[in-house]
Amino acid sequence: MDARSCTTRTRVRFGETDAAGIVFYPTFFVWFDVGTHALLRAAMGALHDADGRPLWPLPIVESGAQFLAPLFSDDEIAIRSTVAQIGSRSLRIEHTVTRGDVDVARGFEARVLVRRDGAGISAQPLPDDLRAALSAPIATDAWA
Repeated sequence: MDARSCTTRTRVRFGETDAAGIVFYPTFFVWFDVGTHALLRAAMGALHDADGRPLWPLPIVESGAQFLAPLFSDDEIAIRSTVAQIGSRSLRIEHTVTRGDVDVARGFEARVLVRRDGAGISAQPLPDDLRAALSAPIATDAWA
């Protein structure tokens, strides 16, 4: 699928490393989330309404990662987040974390658009404007 992507740049902070001095693996999932939000912000603008509620509540229903090389404190990285699949109520975003020209991790998130339904939540169809914005083959850059 040729769809929207966003590259978010940041540096590894000391607190994101473990006792061995390398990035602690859950940090990659935080970066994937940062990348997803940057991608959504680039596609749709504001992510919350005037009351601070998310305009597109998209909880993760599946995720995964492959770790290819270590990262260290103060390494400059790029998180490339790309819409890989759009379903009727869900989307899959794939992420690649790089240091220079080296891929250090690859991962994905599957997310479903939901709404509160009484005490629970239920899936709802992706709005046409969100679907169109995420389908557009546009690449953007952001800083975290």
